[in-house]
Amino acid sequence: MANYFPVVLDQAGHQWLLGLPEDSFDFWEELHQAFIDNFIATCEQPGNKYDLERIRDRKNEPLRDYIRRFSDMRLKIPKISHDEAISAFIKGLRFHEALRNKLLRKRPATVAELLTTAKNYADADDAEKLIRDDARGADQFPR
Repeated sequence: MANYFPVVLDQAGHQWLLGLPEDSFDFWEELHQAFIDNFIATCEQPGNKYDLERIRDRKNEPLRDYIRRFSDMRLKIPKISHDEAISAFIKGLRFHEALRNKLLRKRPATVAELLTTAKNYADADDAEKLIRDDARGADQFPR
C-alpha cells in the first residue's frame, strides 16, 4: 500500500510528501496520521444539526430554492434523525406560512413525507406564479 500512496496524491500531497525528511516515519500508521493531521483542515467536514437549523427561507425566495438548500445541507449530515431534520425545516420556514402551518398541524413522520408535502406546496406556488404572469401578460395586450 505504501508504494501506491504517491500515485493517488494530488499536487499538494506530492509536495508535502516530497518535503518530508528521509526516514520521517517507521510505520505506515505514523505516515497515515501525519497526512491526516496536515490535510484535515482543507477537507470539508460533515455538518451537524445546527448547520441544518441555520438554513432559513428568504423573503421572496421560491419555496423550491429553500427545499433545495435544505436538502443539500441535510445530505452533508451523516447522522440526523427524522425528527431533528423535520424540526429544522419547519423552524426555517419564515416566509411560507401556509406550509409551516400545515406542517405544524399535521407533522410528517419521515423526511420523505416532509419533502413530498413541501414539493406539493412548491408545485402549487409555481402554478400560481404562472397564472399571475399569464394574467399580467393578458392585461398588457388588450383585445
